Amino acid sequence: MADPVSISIKHVSAAAKSSVAKALEHHKAAFPGQHYVFGFVPPWWLGIVIRDPEGKVTFAEAQKLATELQKSVAGTSPALRGGKPGVVFGDGNLTIGFAPPELIVIEE
Repeated sequence: MADPVSISIKHVSAAAKSSVAKALEHHKAAFPGQHYVFGFVPPWWLGIVIRDPEGKVTFAEAQKLATELQKSVAGTSPALRGGKPGVVFGDGNLTIGFAPPELIVIEE
């Protein structure tokens, strides 16, 4: 079994904010003018939350965005390359992001 890997939330957050903006720009037809919140829920999830998404967002488009976010953010931190992209919809919130790979140690 591999040893645990550490990541810096400060480093990942700075890189992820620009990655999120670029990814949403690529998918602006599906997510026009959506307001989102970037967040990290250690150790389970890193991504964005769109409250009350407007228009008709398909699961396929949301999954494409999650995959693009994971690849983009993982490009800034090799420890995140094994993350699993995903989408959760519930209570009027659309959460798009990825779960970090196993054996990640969170540092602030």
